[in-house]
Amino acid sequence: MNRREVLGALGAASASSLLWALGCGAPEQEVRRATTLREDEVRGWLHDALGKLAAAGFADAYALAVTRRRTLAATDVLGQAVRRVRADGVVLAVRDQDGAFREQVTADLSADGIAAAVRALTGDKPRWARIDFGRPVSSGAAAREPSDDELLAMTQAIRTRDQALTSRIVYRAELVDIDDAHVWSVARGRDLDQRLVRVRQAATRVAWNGTRPIVVEAARGWIGAPTAHELERTVLEDTTRGALALMTPAAFADGEHALVLAPSVVAAIVEAAVPALLTTSAARRPEVARRLEIGAAVASPLLSLADDPTAAGAFDAYGGFHFDDEGEPAAALALVDHGHVVGRIADRAGVVAAGAPTAGRGRRPGHVGGVEPAASHLVVAPGTSAQQALRDDGYVVEGAASAVVDAASDRVVVAVSRAREVARGEETGRVFGELELVGQLGALLANIAGVSTESESFALRDELDGRPRWRSLSVPWLRTRGLLRARRRPE
Repeated sequence: MNRREVLGALGAASASSLLWALGCGAPEQEVRRATTLREDEVRGWLHDALGKLAAAGFADAYALAVTRRRTLAATDVLGQAVRRVRADGVVLAVRDQDGAFREQVTADLSADGIAAAVRALTGDKPRWARIDFGRPVSSGAAAREPSDDELLAMTQAIRTRDQALTSRIVYRAELVDIDDAHVWSVARGRDLDQRLVRVRQAATRVAWNGTRPIVVEAARGWIGAPTAHELERTVLEDTTRGALALMTPAAFADGEHALVLAPSVVAAIVEAAVPALLTTSAARRPEVARRLEIGAAVASPLLSLADDPTAAGAFDAYGGFHFDDEGEPAAALALVDHGHVVGRIADRAGVVAAGAPTAGRGRRPGHVGGVEPAASHLVVAPGTSAQQALRDDGYVVEGAASAVVDAASDRVVVAVSRAREVARGEETGRVFGELELVGQLGALLANIAGVSTESESFALRDELDGRPRWRSLSVPWLRTRGLLRARRRPE
């Protein structure tokens, strides 16, 4: 079997194929424009649209427009490639007199396209009413778009910083992913626009362990210039070592153990639990509303959780924003305070349904998809212990592959890559792979006995119906107890 056949067996491909596999610019959604939109033009079109909607009797209406460009560069063992695509969109949202929400969405960001969207909501009514939008407010800044050569140099620099690479790595890939979105949000008394340049660097490493491949990925993300930060050398080398780790051939002793959860595992649990339990959509389910009413104790007093789209630091919040996709200004929101539920993630519909006192988390995939209450940058508050001090007897659990939280039963299943055995605070050298952490989420969180001072950031990007969703997390190491067992295979 040659190298190309080996990579095919791993599901790996050339850099060019990798870019298409990541969904960069699906042809049916791709929009190319030769000229650059002027801000005053877009504002004028949206002002005119809302004036017509107001004249038609829609007092509660807003308009959102976005022009978004994605640039993706990748290098792997078979080649390198760069792709650039652009997509535009407009959302006109209104609320009927009976309280129902209606929307009209178009990919045609032009005077004619917006006018057609207005007619779809109002019929052919040429009337127009004057609206006071207030003073225009702009947030964020554009960043210079790198050339193809500069982008590929960035991917090569990622590989060069990884001093742990060896011939045992059978596949490696480096990625630079830039989403540059200019968003306008206009309503009565509000005339906003924001420029969000989201940058994500990632590295993938694959090595054989016996008869199966071990795939490990590291990623960092931020809002700002593409050169503002970089994927650090220590993170890259830890990623490579994770792929190269040799597993202990002995069977794992399933059972409840003292566990130190690495930040990747904590991030996977939080990422799965928040949408399932701590949004106004989730609160509409009776079993969730009963267990997670405001004030309910759901975790150890050592755990506090917030969603903060304004967070800044070494890596500015990749999922952050200046205002959400319903025009609400960004503000930090406490969700769990010392183990007690104190808030829920809400959009406007959630507030109307009395699920939360304030909105501010109405988010749309690609800024024009269906609106839903969704987190931006989740932060688990750091604790007072060094992560090394959390280790005693038990296992350090690393490399979360997936996590599922069932809202009805409170059951959690987290697939993890490996667990390192620890005795008296020191690793024994025994490493077990292909495990899963299972049990009740409430018990797992209630058992938290230590939180590290160190935190790690994660930048997440996926797509829904071809439109991107961005979010991020900053989480520490946690010490708890839970049921760890060999991963079950579907029958």
